[in-house]
Amino acid sequence: MSAPSEFEIVLNAPIGPQRLRDDTIVIDEDGWYRTLTPSSSWPASNEVLFSNLNERDPDGEIDAIVSEYHRLGLPLTWCVYPWTQPGDLGERLRARGATQSVIQAFLGSTALALEVVDGVEIEQIDPESKEAYEAYINVMVSCYSLPADEEAFRHRRYHQLSTGSAPRMRLFIGRYEGAAVGCAAMIIKENSAHFTGDCILPAFQARGIFQSLIAARLQVLRDMGIAMATGHSNEQSAFWAKRFGFKSIYTYNIYQLDPPATVG
Repeated sequence: MSAPSEFEIVLNAPIGPQRLRDDTIVIDEDGWYRTLTPSSSWPASNEVLFSNLNERDPDGEIDAIVSEYHRLGLPLTWCVYPWTQPGDLGERLRARGATQSVIQAFLGSTALALEVVDGVEIEQIDPESKEAYEAYINVMVSCYSLPADEEAFRHRRYHQLSTGSAPRMRLFIGRYEGAAVGCAAMIIKENSAHFTGDCILPAFQARGIFQSLIAARLQVLRDMGIAMATGHSNEQSAFWAKRFGFKSIYTYNIYQLDPPATVG
């Protein structure tokens, strides 16, 4: 089997264990990859990452899939790439009330010459250190305004993934003047690592914390002998990723369809 191409590494980077709950159903067949999580109303837990719609009746299949989630009171996020068919899938989802987010998929060499900025301290979390782990969770919850059930899930899941002899997840916290003000994570994959969960508290942005979190992870990966890092970023983070030397492989859209509001 040949090694995956850079495109394949970036494309498959978001697939990982960090979002999978005990009741998550993964549909991975016939060109589809999607997840359905009955216990979670968090949009990323209910996602169509890859789709392969019926050419004869795409609208019928779209409606059936959307209904499958909405019947359970769940939101649905649907990833649409430049090559996704039909070519107007985004317009069809917007016609059904979807909101749209633009995402850039990046690849970077771990040899990028980034350094931790003076005045910033980056700590790789020892998940067995309760104080450090709770500091990471608190920053993440503040950044993303997580609901209680999502916070509880991540608290358990991230600890599972970041412990053991070969942890699949590494967690980092950024400190400024001693205060925990930023966080980031990476998922260790076979040929690369996927950067995820980058967040800086608003009052501490533009102080080099984002750069420092990236630089620290690149150093850890170099020490591990991993040559590539990926990231899927919103427009704000994408600006900095490019500036730091990551290259954009493609741009895509995520459409979110929330279930109809109930009355009563």
